[in-house]
Amino acid sequence: MSGAKETPRQKMIGMMYLVYTALLAMNVSKDILDAFDTVNTGVQQTNITLMQQVSQRYATFEEQYYLDEEKVGPYWEEAQALRQKSTEIINYIEAMKWDLVSKIEEKDYAQAIEQGLLKNRDTLQYDGRLLYNINTSKIKSRDNYNRPTAYMMGDPEGPGNGGKAYELSEKIREYRAEIVRIMGVEHIHELGLITDSIYGSREYVLDAGISESSMKKLPFEGDYWGGKVSYYPGVTDPVQDSWEYRNFHHTVLIADVTLLNKIISEIETAELNAVTHLAQSVHAEDFTFDEVGAKVFAESSYILSGQKYKAQAMVTAWQNTQTTAWVRLDGGPEKEYTSNSQGVIDLEYNVGVGNHKYTGLIKMRNPKTNELEDYTFENSFTVAPPAVSVSATKMNVVYAGIDNPIAIGGGVGGELTATASGATLTRTGNGLYNLRVNGSPSEVVVSVSSQGNSLGTMKFRVKELPKPTAIIDNASPDGKYTKSALLAANCVRAEMKDFDFEGVKYDVVGYSVKYRTKAGTVKEEKVTGSRFNETLKSVFNSANAGDIYIFTAIRVKGNDNKEKVLDSQIAVEIK
Repeated sequence: MSGAKETPRQKMIGMMYLVYTALLAMNVSKDILDAFDTVNTGVQQTNITLMQQVSQRYATFEEQYYLDEEKVGPYWEEAQALRQKSTEIINYIEAMKWDLVSKIEEKDYAQAIEQGLLKNRDTLQYDGRLLYNINTSKIKSRDNYNRPTAYMMGDPEGPGNGGKAYELSEKIREYRAEIVRIMGVEHIHELGLITDSIYGSREYVLDAGISESSMKKLPFEGDYWGGKVSYYPGVTDPVQDSWEYRNFHHTVLIADVTLLNKIISEIETAELNAVTHLAQSVHAEDFTFDEVGAKVFAESSYILSGQKYKAQAMVTAWQNTQTTAWVRLDGGPEKEYTSNSQGVIDLEYNVGVGNHKYTGLIKMRNPKTNELEDYTFENSFTVAPPAVSVSATKMNVVYAGIDNPIAIGGGVGGELTATASGATLTRTGNGLYNLRVNGSPSEVVVSVSSQGNSLGTMKFRVKELPKPTAIIDNASPDGKYTKSALLAANCVRAEMKDFDFEGVKYDVVGYSVKYRTKAGTVKEEKVTGSRFNETLKSVFNSANAGDIYIFTAIRVKGNDNKEKVLDSQIAVEIK
C-alpha cells in the first residue's frame, strides 16, 4: 500500500518538528520560522492534492457500484461510512487549527480574510471537507508558545484540564482502529497515526524501541504484538511521557499549525489506502480502478558497455495472469516472451554502444468481454563506453584566454553532462566542447555525469599562451636584405610556429631598433605599432651594404589580451 512508508515530505516535516522542539528554549530566529512557513505551505498544498485523489478514487468506485450494485454494494456502503468518519475527523482538526490561530491572533474570520491571514477568499470546502488555508507568514504570534501550550495541553497541563490535544489523540486512536478493521491487521504497522501504542509483527515492535518485557501479544490471528511508546524513557510522570506532551508542550504556534496539517495528511493517506483496499477487494481478477495499459519498468536507462540492460513489461490491471509479449529491438526481428505467474515479463539485452529503442505488444483477454485486447509499450536506453574519456584534442594542456577543443565520451556525448571548475564549457558537437579558462587558475577539473551519476573527472594544467616568433618578410636565402626588400616588408610580424591551435594570433605593438650611424655613434629608435615609422624608412633608404640593424624589445599582444616582451631579437644586415 502507498502508506507503508512516510513520504520524503512527511519525513522532512517530522525532522523540522523535532528541530523546533529542541530550539524552543532559545530565541528562534526569523529564518527558521520562515523555513517552517515554507514547509507548512507545502503540506497544505499536499493536503489539497490528497483530497482530490481521494475524491477521484470514490468517484471511480461509485461508477463501478452503478455497473454492478449486487457485487460492489457491500464494499461501497463500507466506503461511504469510511468517507463520513474521515470527513468528521478532518473537519474537527481544521476547525481546531483555525480556532487556535484566531484566538491567539485575536482575529475573526472577516479580519483574517481582509489581512491575508487566510489565503482563500472563503474557507475552501472540498466534497464537504473544510480547509482553512492559513497563511502562516502573516501570523504575528507564530513564535508564541505559552498560549498554544495552554490551548493544547490545558492549564495546568494534563488530561482533564481542557487541553485539546487529549481530545485529538482519542479521536485519532478511534479513527486508526477503524482503518485497521477495514484493511486487516496485516497492515496495522503501515498506517502511522500512532499516539500512544505501536502495533505490528514482533520484529517491527522491537525495532520501534519497545522493550521485550513490555510487549504484549494482541488478540489477533497471527503473530501481532503491541506496546506503549515511551517518548522520554525513565520519566515517571505519565503526562510528560505522552504523545500530547511530546508534540504540544511549549511548541510555538507555527509548529502546532504545521503538525495539525501533517496529521490531516496522514489521515487522508490512510483513507486513500483504505478505500483502495475496499475497491480491490471487490474482485481482484476482473475489477480494476486504474487505467489499463502496458508498462515497462527498467533498472536503468543508462548502462555501460558490457553491462546487460534489464527491464520488466506488464499490463498493470492483471498482474496475476500469465501473458505473452512480442518485442522488437531497434526495429529488428520480433521475439516472443512469456511472463511469470504474476504477469511480469523480464526483458534483457546485451547490445553495443549507442542509443537503443524497443517496442512491444502484449495480448490480454478481458475477463468481462472474454475478448483478446492489445496493449502496446515502448522504451529506450543508452549504452555508454566502459569508461568515460575526457581528452584535449590538441595538446595535453589547456591554454588561458582561448577556446581549447576537448572531446568527452565515446559517441554518446548528448547523453552526458559536463562541467568544469574555473572554466566555461561550450558544446560544439556530439561529444565535442570548447573549454575556455576563466581567470588564472593553475589547473581546471572537468567532471562528467549522466542522469545524476558521476562518470569521472580529469585535471588539466593551465598554461599561458606561448610567445610567438618575430619575423620581417622578404629576407634572402642567406638571411640578408636589400634595401628595397626591407622597405617593402615595412613591418615586424609575430608568427606562431608549430602551435596547432586555429585562430591564435599575436599583434606586434612596439619595438626598438638599434644601429650605428656613419659617425660611429649607436642610436636607438623606438617604434609604436608594427610598421616602420618615417625615421626608420629614412635610415634604411640611406643604408649601405654591411650595415646591421638590431630589432629588440619586441612587444606583442595575443588572444589572451596580455602584452608580452619577446626573448629573441631580429638582426637585419643590408647586402
